[in-house]
Amino acid sequence: MKKIGLVGYCLLAVFIVGCGSKFYFNPPKDEVKGRVSYTRSINSPIVFITRNGATLKNRRFITKNGEIPEVFLPKNARYLNESEEYYLATNNFKELILIHKETKEIRSLPFDFNPVSASMRDNLIALVFDNNTLSIFDIQTNKSLYKLENPPAPTNDTLIASPYFLGDIIILPTLDGKLAIVDKINMKMVRNIVVNGDKYFNNVIFLEAIDNRMVAATPKRVISVSPSVINTFEANIKDILFVGDRIFLFTSEGEVILTDRDLNETKRIKFPFAHFTGANHGQKISVLETRGYMINIADDLSEHEIIKIPGKIKKPVFSANRKIFVNDSYFQIK
Repeated sequence: MKKIGLVGYCLLAVFIVGCGSKFYFNPPKDEVKGRVSYTRSINSPIVFITRNGATLKNRRFITKNGEIPEVFLPKNARYLNESEEYYLATNNFKELILIHKETKEIRSLPFDFNPVSASMRDNLIALVFDNNTLSIFDIQTNKSLYKLENPPAPTNDTLIASPYFLGDIIILPTLDGKLAIVDKINMKMVRNIVVNGDKYFNNVIFLEAIDNRMVAATPKRVISVSPSVINTFEANIKDILFVGDRIFLFTSEGEVILTDRDLNETKRIKFPFAHFTGANHGQKISVLETRGYMINIADDLSEHEIIKIPGKIKKPVFSANRKIFVNDSYFQIK
């Protein structure tokens, strides 16, 4: 056996300690500009979140607009989304649940698999199932008008993007990093866009369109699609905001990256070891850091302020219209 000298032992000790260490966001005290309290309690904690809503323990739910309707979900149901007429939910019994906003009448639609994401426009419901099958269902005829089976794919994020109705097309995100573009008139796929080709933990976590620009993302890549070109940006994505002509990327490395609609980087700012959650937009960009901070950032990333919040974040966070919900309370974003 070879002998290890004193220097070798020291290096080995440093290596072992270093590998076992965790680094946390810890801003200098002089950079923390005071404290902020929660705006209000919502009297029941969040138990499940999706991209477009959150389910509360008392069976009520929060919509993407930050509203908590006077409606109770059936037992074991989880809120997914809303349309003009209905609230959409699911359960573990392979059903999509429709709750009429005015009459509160509940209708259950049985399927072969569990819906994990859904959007509704008029009589059409676009669905993503847990086995990565896509479907478009007509509630008037009670028939499936379109179905696409994809290879099963495990997901790594509950923020699975919802299908998107855009003019005469329906955009359906898959759990393996693709977008199926379906013509709403003849119910045929007219285009298949690969956001990211990784096979595992690669679900589409963001999908939104403004004017003639569509932005989508998986945890590893963002794409911006215009009528003439597709642009891409590689990053470890925690969250995204698409505001006007600007795209804000929040990364796992604690960076906030500003790009234009074509994903050309304009500026970036780094908060060492920050773990972001609940990105939101008001007069400024606001995002929470899980060690117990709110970071408010100017739209051009030229300046920022760090504010202490009441405790570390260990519970689900849902970001709605100018509200960030944490467990059983929320911050109002100005």
